[in-house]
Amino acid sequence: MSNRTLPRYVAIAALAALAVASGCGGRSPNPVPQVSIYDRYMSCDEIRQEVAENYAAQSELVREQVWAEEKNDMIMGIALAFPPAWFAIDQTVEGDYGQSPQQIEGSALATRARYLIDVAQKENCWPDPQVWSPL
Repeated sequence: MSNRTLPRYVAIAALAALAVASGCGGRSPNPVPQVSIYDRYMSCDEIRQEVAENYAAQSELVREQVWAEEKNDMIMGIALAFPPAWFAIDQTVEGDYGQSPQQIEGSALATRARYLIDVAQKENCWPDPQVWSPL
């Protein structure tokens, strides 16, 4: 390898690393719809199961939000020594962005759960004191 090609490879490797790091900068929200066309066919057990799954998914989204904020803190520390790391910061979880994707998805899950609970109450199958405590 000649001395001329080495700087090219280093530049290409640096650009590839920046491209990979900039791809870590957050994600788009994917909220669940409030109403599904299959809701009218759901049994009480299926409604309870989906509400429980929604609560579990909300907990997972909170953990993801906390991890994203901690990751940003680590990247900001690294960026003091390696400034291109600023491109890897997840801007969607910063305070001036509005709502993060995790908050948008969590809000959609809560709305869906409230809708399903209303459907279950109309069917006289909510709350079941053996399974759920009153809201």
